[in-house]
Amino acid sequence: MQVFQTVHDILKFNSQKNPDKVTISVNGLHYTNAEILKNVATLVEFLNKSEVSSGDRVAFLAKNSSEFIELMYASSILELVMVPINFRLAYEEVKFIIQDSGSKIIIFSEEFREIVEQVNSDKTDLQLSLGVSELGELLKAKSSGALDVSLYSNKAINTPLFQMYTSGTTGNPKGALISQKGIMSLITNGMDNLGPFDPNAVNLVCMPLFHIAGSAWLFFGLASGCKNILLVDINPEKILDIIENYNVATTLMVPAVIQMVVVAAEKNSRVLKNVKNIVFGASPMAVDTLKRAQKIFPNSNFTHVYGMTETTGMFMSLDPSELKANRRLESCGKCFSNSEIKIVDADNNEVPTNTIGEIICRTDQIMDGYFNRERANNEAIKDGWFYTGDAGYLDEEGYLFIRDRIKDLIITGGENVYPAEVENALMLQPSIIDCAVIGVSDPKWGEAVLALVIVNNDNFSEIEVRSSLRSQLAGFKIPKTFHVVDSLPRNAGGKITKHVLREKYAYLGK
Repeated sequence: MQVFQTVHDILKFNSQKNPDKVTISVNGLHYTNAEILKNVATLVEFLNKSEVSSGDRVAFLAKNSSEFIELMYASSILELVMVPINFRLAYEEVKFIIQDSGSKIIIFSEEFREIVEQVNSDKTDLQLSLGVSELGELLKAKSSGALDVSLYSNKAINTPLFQMYTSGTTGNPKGALISQKGIMSLITNGMDNLGPFDPNAVNLVCMPLFHIAGSAWLFFGLASGCKNILLVDINPEKILDIIENYNVATTLMVPAVIQMVVVAAEKNSRVLKNVKNIVFGASPMAVDTLKRAQKIFPNSNFTHVYGMTETTGMFMSLDPSELKANRRLESCGKCFSNSEIKIVDADNNEVPTNTIGEIICRTDQIMDGYFNRERANNEAIKDGWFYTGDAGYLDEEGYLFIRDRIKDLIITGGENVYPAEVENALMLQPSIIDCAVIGVSDPKWGEAVLALVIVNNDNFSEIEVRSSLRSQLAGFKIPKTFHVVDSLPRNAGGKITKHVLREKYAYLGK
């Protein structure tokens, strides 16, 4: 496999080796390596004229598109930091990210123009807002000269490429700085452990690119020289059509999407024999869903991976042979060759085999830290070890099993929801006196957000609360269910005992 030092080295290699090969397909449009290079050249010229300098932030608010990739390459060349924004976020959330990052430029799709214009009316560092349609017109123009990528080969090695925001336990998200080194390590070790991608194969990118899972999966495809199809919206029928019509060989999906795809395929008795590898993460897959998926994709290996934004995506995986043999179905497997993990107790002592504790990892994929979050960095990274906040154990053979989330993280449909953020929004409601938010098992989404609320009976209206939350929270963060309760269990320190609530309301997920 070709070894790269920077992301734009991938562009340089592919445009020289296979200039006429289609590298990106999205919404029926196809882009060759040469076309992507030309667009990047134009974008680099434009950004230079916009007087951006090394380290400046450029935000991106749009669904999966070729423009994301072109901006990514241009950012790598110019040592800019790209800030991908979750397009599902509400206005206040988007504004916070733009303000916190200090982004000078934002590129956005038309459907988000209203949000961007509203942000522009507030106090931010934004100097330029550019719609994707306007960018498209710009890219149709010819640059004044050819882009010599080799001139930039080593400039960005030690700089972050992405500032990806993850929700915080205190309500405010944190910008994880994803480095070029971390990305290159991910590519090398991920492909070594998951198996090399066939450069003649077709790779489907289902996850949104603002999410590390989507970007990581794209990197594998770009680095291997595959044709990569970008999915714009999650639609199970469309996924099946794309897989069938384009002879897709590899893809990554969260279990919630796999379940939707399986249900859609079963309705029409569809069997897709061309898929060779399906990687999934965020949560284990239900045994029933796995068995049904294996029938829909009879020639595919299924691989369970584990990772997070802070580790630049996956850093461990469960060998497909385990799932085929119905062994260790709940395990995340073992670390990649560049990584190691330990399980520690509250005093930071390593615990014995089969003992639950906090999962900590050491890998050259770990982020460079959170942007402007010294305290959070000191808590998260200690002596080179990253503290995941997840609880689990290692069995006798070194396989990892996740059993709980120390930070109470809820993962619904592959999206991260931190209860504190939702609780803070709920406590702004005059009709709510106290509340607790937990995740309960859900057959479709993996987990569903449940709000337990103590209310002022005279004023509480679930409809009104939901309506109010829509301006504050992304839709996936708004509780699927509200339960009015008389009290909430607390420990001696006054903190709500979430594990008691999860046990009490576990029946809702059955």
